[in-house]
Amino acid sequence: MCGMARTRRWLWIIAITAISLVAAAIVVVTVFIRVETGTWRAPDKDDFVRIARRFDNRPSKTIFLERRAIDLRPGNDDAPSGTSSVLANASNKPIHTRGWTGGDAKWKSLVACTRKVFAPFDVEVTDVRPKDNNFLLVAVGGTSAEIGVPESQHVSGLAPFNGEVIPRAVVFAFSASVGNDVRLTCETIGMEAAHAYGLDHEYSCKDVMTYLPPCGAKTFIDADVPCGEHKKRKCEGGAVTQNSYRRLVDVLGVHAPN
Repeated sequence: MCGMARTRRWLWIIAITAISLVAAAIVVVTVFIRVETGTWRAPDKDDFVRIARRFDNRPSKTIFLERRAIDLRPGNDDAPSGTSSVLANASNKPIHTRGWTGGDAKWKSLVACTRKVFAPFDVEVTDVRPKDNNFLLVAVGGTSAEIGVPESQHVSGLAPFNGEVIPRAVVFAFSASVGNDVRLTCETIGMEAAHAYGLDHEYSCKDVMTYLPPCGAKTFIDADVPCGEHKKRKCEGGAVTQNSYRRLVDVLGVHAPN
């Protein structure tokens, strides 16, 4: 009888502990919702999934090129749920993207070009929505005006950037702004995706991360060069130079041939 009593006591302790953990999780998620939306409401299943992803800081090793028109809303970056910090800092309104309008042949070439740009690194480039939720989303198509940035600013792409890796980021490649040109759109995708991996602009005409006029095919160059757009400056975080190739190797690893 004494053994049965101890067993019941442990079962009660386990049950109470489990209930306490569930209650604490509900409180934490409710507070997150309040911070995000400014309102109090009871969390649902999607809230738990979305907020749990916040604590998964693994680099997204899949770059998903989305050619279709999709719905996106402002918020902290979470590609699977279609929330974008770029939108939060631009129009701060939900949008329905235009999608790719350059045709199938150009799209096939664009996917191939993007794969070539990222070929040295351990990352997959695909135009099929990944089953794994830890992916980087590139919304391809339209113009910057769709998110509230005037076309007069000649913006061909936008991405979140803070000098660190942003998992599950949503980035934009405004292909209609460059006439659905494959090379220009491909280079834009390379730059914007790399911003989400923590890379700054570089003052080197051959690097994907440059704003300078091109001087040949662009790649992620294995060289230490200054950062900058139209003049040299220090890189985000204070470093004097950046090596875009090595930074991506550090974040993603080197591609291992099959």
